[in-house]
Amino acid sequence: MAEAIAWRELARYPDAVLRFSSAGSHALEGNPATSRAVAAAATLGADLEWHRARELTRRRVQDADLVLCMAQEHLAYAAAYDRSAADRTFLLAAWSRALAQVDRMAASPEELLAMAAKEVAEQPGDEVDDPIGLTDEAYVHCAQRLELLVPGVVRGLARVTS
Repeated sequence: MAEAIAWRELARYPDAVLRFSSAGSHALEGNPATSRAVAAAATLGADLEWHRARELTRRRVQDADLVLCMAQEHLAYAAAYDRSAADRTFLLAAWSRALAQVDRMAASPEELLAMAAKEVAEQPGDEVDDPIGLTDEAYVHCAQRLELLVPGVVRGLARVTS
C-alpha cells in the first residue's frame, strides 16, 4: 500500500525523478495484493490492482538509495543483505518525522539523506502493523496510517530531485 500511495503522490510532482519499489521480507514473489489491500488502497485513490509482490533480496537492498521499513525487524533484514544499508535504512515513521525537520534545508538528494539521517529518532509506536490475514478494518487502519506518512516523504524527496 505504501508504494501505491507513493506513486499516487508522485503524480503531483511531474518533474521529480523518483522511483519506488516495495519488497517484503516474507513476500511470495509475484503474488498479487490481497483483495483487502486493494480495497483499502482504493479508498485513498491508490491503485494496487497491478501490484505483484517482490521479495527483499540482496540486489534490491544494494540498489536502493533509501530503504524505508514498516517494522523494526525489517531493519535487520536489510542490514543482513548489505551492511552498508544501515546508513540509508530507517523506519518509515521515524524518517517521515526527520524529513519534515530538514527537507527545506537540503539542496540535493544526498544532502537530504545525510541531514535526515542525523535527525532520525525512533519512538514507540513508529512501526506500521502488517494487516496480512487480519480484518478489513486492519487494512483500512494500515492504509490510513500510511496516508499520514507517505505523502510527506514523497513531497520532501520530490523537492530535491526536481
